[in-house]
Amino acid sequence: MNIKLDRKSNFELLRIFAMFIIIWNHLCNSIYLELNHAIDFNLVISKAFYVWTGNLGNYLFIFVSGYFVSNSRFSWRKVFKLWFQIFTISVVIGIVFYIFKLSIITGNVNSLGFYNADTDLIILKRVFSTKDLFQSLLPTLLGNNWFASAYLLFYMFTPFLNEFLRILDQNSHKKLILLMGIVGTVLYMIPGQGIFESNNLFYFILAYFIANYIKIYDPKILKNQKVNLLLSLVLSIIFILWIILIIWLNDKLSFINREFIRFFSYPFALTRFPILICSIFVFCFFKNLQIKNNKLINLFASSTFGVYLIHENPFLKGVLWHEIFSIDKFIESKYLIFYMLFTVVSTFICCSIIDLFRSHFIEKPILRLINKKKENI
Repeated sequence: MNIKLDRKSNFELLRIFAMFIIIWNHLCNSIYLELNHAIDFNLVISKAFYVWTGNLGNYLFIFVSGYFVSNSRFSWRKVFKLWFQIFTISVVIGIVFYIFKLSIITGNVNSLGFYNADTDLIILKRVFSTKDLFQSLLPTLLGNNWFASAYLLFYMFTPFLNEFLRILDQNSHKKLILLMGIVGTVLYMIPGQGIFESNNLFYFILAYFIANYIKIYDPKILKNQKVNLLLSLVLSIIFILWIILIIWLNDKLSFINREFIRFFSYPFALTRFPILICSIFVFCFFKNLQIKNNKLINLFASSTFGVYLIHENPFLKGVLWHEIFSIDKFIESKYLIFYMLFTVVSTFICCSIIDLFRSHFIEKPILRLINKKKENI
């Protein structure tokens, strides 16, 4: 994920911000609440920030990568390095789980982390199996992490995308973005439409084209920092209010109850234009941010993709939230927001340190060995 020519601390700070909101999003998903839970402060901070923060973070990562990858030289060594990072993290976690016979933890909840009011919450555990170990050995092929797999595939398309962009003038570039945006994020919001079937790679490419347009042409409309910040906050507040409204209407309107998950994330799924627009304003706010080069920011930002892979590992994440941090004990606490902040910051720092060690003691020696063998051929 950290494929770029140089490290500018405003963009590196954006990487860190994106990872913080992604971790917050994943933590929110692991806070299990009754579907008819009272709309109180704890529900707002744990569920009204779910889904949209994750997709905002995903778009921001693609924007940053797209902004810099267009100027970097494609190499299969970079593809290997990216794959090797995904592979080593998955394998090490899988081996640890298999040797120590650790349990995978889930709950009887829906994809949003809610359980029905007529049933009790049950935390489900099962021992890590040989089948799970096999899955850990093939993380990209078997889709252990959709974003990592999609990004790896996307990166292999970038040299061809760059060649394509070089033949476009500004007007054609703009029209292409508008066409893809309308088809992929506006028409797709129409219930029952049959024109377009979503695909993650499509949205990665759309974000890549947008990031390149901003880099090449630097539109005036996106240079005003006050406007960028204001519109980012306004859209974020709208997303929060939407979630609160849908939760409130769930037991009042049967059609919302039947399609609760779809209504919950309707405006800010990856395939929707409101979250894409919000991402553009947030990205441009950080792009225009004037800060001095900071080695600590750059260091931690270099590990953000590793942080993503570690904390969102499908076998580790349940253990992380429900056993290591025991988030269930704080669900009704008045200190939940403080504990969530502590959990997110601790997760980021610990996973960063682990990935920096992995890079220094595993990745770099392997890459040096490969380079030596190449020289001897």
